Amino acid sequence: MTSLLTVHAQHWDFAGIDGLQVAQNLFGDAIGRLAPFQSAEISLTQGHCSVLRLCEGNFRVGWQGEPEIFQQQMAQAHSGRRVWVKQLPWLSVLFLAESAGLLCLPQIAIPKPPYRLQAMPLNCAIPARIDGMSVLVWHHPINAQPVFELHMAVQHLQPIRAVLLTTEMGTPSKLAGAIQD
Repeated sequence: MTSLLTVHAQHWDFAGIDGLQVAQNLFGDAIGRLAPFQSAEISLTQGHCSVLRLCEGNFRVGWQGEPEIFQQQMAQAHSGRRVWVKQLPWLSVLFLAESAGLLCLPQIAIPKPPYRLQAMPLNCAIPARIDGMSVLVWHHPINAQPVFELHMAVQHLQPIRAVLLTTEMGTPSKLAGAIQD
């Protein structure tokens, strides 16, 4: 199993009546062409980010850079706009190497219809459940390496990690190095 490098990313959500305009100010007009649960990789001054469109005016950003820089850029982009921006204290993120995700996620994750895990393309996300716990499964590249990024409530991090480590095909010794949070 290929181990994943440590991922240093902060996650920010923003939404509101002007959410799309703020996203376009920050990331360019092409961001408006993303459908819900599609994403794009964007390089900004002094950082890189993954942008996931959750719905019409709601976006989640995985920022890889100094938090202050993104905060400044976001403050300029949403000044005078009807949008809220925050890091969600209840959100926990687990990074799973693509090879490990392809092996174990189809065994343990139940996607919400009509979504499917099989042949899930890059830059897409789907809502799912693992052992009855809600998870957003996001398949996208980080540092040019495809990963599965699992978003869940903080209280579900350890139970979901345990399920991942004990799947039938992956023993703890095989998957332990492929999971990062």
